[in-house]
Amino acid sequence: MRRSRSTSSALAAVAVAAAAWLGWQALWARGGDRELPWRDLTGRTLAAPQRSQLTTFGGETALRAALGPSATVPSIDFERRRAVLVAAGPRSSTAYALEVVRVREERRRIVVTIRERAPTLANPGAATLAFPFRLLTIERSGKPVELAWEGRP
Repeated sequence: MRRSRSTSSALAAVAVAAAAWLGWQALWARGGDRELPWRDLTGRTLAAPQRSQLTTFGGETALRAALGPSATVPSIDFERRRAVLVAAGPRSSTAYALEVVRVREERRRIVVTIRERAPTLANPGAATLAFPFRLLTIERSGKPVELAWEGRP
């Protein structure tokens, strides 16, 4: 079956548009990145987030609800900053921990890269229910925040 010249031209135009879109996504939208300054408030926060999550907060009420009713939350200037909660969910040992590798701002998003540390023979931790998390603050922006787990499948 032969295709008409207009059908072939239309298919070529779609292919060029798709290639341009992929190039734009790979080179421009996810480019222009820079390290974004952040503050770690985990050491001043007592909480046990019950589920694995990445959530951003623009106010204290929602943050307290996510951390639990008995949580202690340090003072955050929500006029200038937004809180970012990264939680791994329940774990079976106190040796589990989350480490912030980097926080990068790209043209269209902010990416928080986290590494989870697991128990080892040298550091098995206590066998008890633990809820590892990190509470960060970053400067306020309208960009979505995404999570990248380093070393997780």
